[in-house]
Order: sequence, then C-alpha cells, then structure tokens
Amino acid sequence: MTRSIAIFGCGTIATEIARAIADGTIPATLDIVYDRHPEQIEEIQDQFDDRSQPVEATDPADLLEADLIVEAAGQTAVEEITTDALEADRECLLLSIGALADETLREEIVDAARTNEGRLYAPSGAIAGLDGIKAAALTGELESVSLTTTKPTVGLEGAPYIVDNDIDLSAIDEPTVIFDGPATDAAAAFPSNINVAVALSLAGVGPDETAVKIIADPDEENNVHRISANGDSGDIETTVRNVPSPTNSKTSYLAAVSAIEKLRSLEMSIDIGT
Repeated sequence: MTRSIAIFGCGTIATEIARAIADGTIPATLDIVYDRHPEQIEEIQDQFDDRSQPVEATDPADLLEADLIVEAAGQTAVEEITTDALEADRECLLLSIGALADETLREEIVDAARTNEGRLYAPSGAIAGLDGIKAAALTGELESVSLTTTKPTVGLEGAPYIVDNDIDLSAIDEPTVIFDGPATDAAAAFPSNINVAVALSLAGVGPDETAVKIIADPDEENNVHRISANGDSGDIETTVRNVPSPTNSKTSYLAAVSAIEKLRSLEMSIDIGT
C-alpha cells in the first residue's frame, strides 16, 4: 500500500520533498498541503501534473486524512499538529524539532507517541554522527556533548536572539561568538537556525546538558556544524560544512536531503544505519 503524505508548511524543505515525491525518489503520494501563504502552495502543486496535484487544506486538521504528516512550518506548528496526529494514529515527521526543547511540549508529544499507534520521526538534518551519539548514549557512558555552529552573518538575520540583544550583524568583521549556552536556550533564541542542536541533544545527553556555541562569521559561505562528544566508550568528533539552500540562506541543503532520505527509507526493504 502506497503511503499518503500531507505537508504542513510549504517552504524551502517542503518544496524539495514535494519534488522528490513527484519524481519518484520518495515512493509515496503527496495528497494534502497546508500553508498560510497561497503562493507557496502553488509552488508545491506545480511540481505535479494536473491529475496528481495535492489538494489545498483549509485547516491543519484536514492533514490528518493522510497516513503521514510532515511538519515543515516552524516550531509553533509542532504544537499545533503533532499531538493530534499521533493521537489519530498517524505518522509524523518533525523538521522543527527545536520545539521539543520545551519540556512540557516534549513530554506531551512523547506520551502521545507511546500511548497510541502513531509514530514520530525526526531526521538528522544538517549534521552527521547521530548514530554514534545514540549508540554511546545507550550504554549510559556518554559524559558530554557539544555543538559549535558557524554561520554566515546573513543566515542569522531576524533570529529572536539577534533582535532582542540589538546585535548589529553588519558590524561583525571577524568570527564572533554570539551565543554560548545549553541547547534548551539555543532553540528558543534561534528557532530557524539551530534545530540540529535539539536533535543532537535528544539523541545524547538531553537539551539542558548539551552545550551549544554559535559563531557569526562574515567570511564563511557555508553552515558549519562541529560535534564533540566523549565518554567511556570513546570520543566522537564530526564536522559538516553544509552548502546553504539556494533559495533560503538560513536552511542547509543537507537538511532537505536528510528529510527526503528519511521518508524514502520508510518504504525500503533494506535500511542502512540507525
């Protein structure tokens, strides 16, 4: 049986997912889309011929008609759709996993997943090494995990932390640490930039214990994520230098590909890696 997919939010990553469904990379159908911006819905629909175009939902609840809901609309959408999807025994793939830094929301969603038939998925996104972090955490011997993210200054524009602290990004002329704190705080401070920190923290030692440093670099063209972890099982060091999406400098292209691969793997008889 072919899995039907609905998408909440029709931005950069959602458009790439739609394209992958349309060309058969993801062996599923895209049946329903929802966004508050009609022009973005049209861009998604334009990936398909007239007979296979997804219909436009008038309310997020309409998305529950599909087998799997992809949340691609930001952290507020996680609260709006995820628990309902899981309680309706639907699968749900979260792209804005930074929302789970909120302990109350996280507990609510985890409880919904455990007490119903729905499944919750979170792709690795723009980082590498989560398989090793998960394995080390399973032994209970993972002592510390940190993430250092370096971004072009333009990719940080509009973040709440930048606005609230009156940081003039145009005045930065060398690599500058603009944030240093736990993943819990990073997710709220940079909701569009640092979902990877929460994904890392949930795979490892938790949002409050995962250290995050964000560096603004006017000469950097890519989004660079460096993970460092250590424990009795050994040390883990990974660095990923991501090319930003050509249509959105705040989004790493690898994040879109990671979501596509996760959806593709759900239909595969052989799945490599964790």
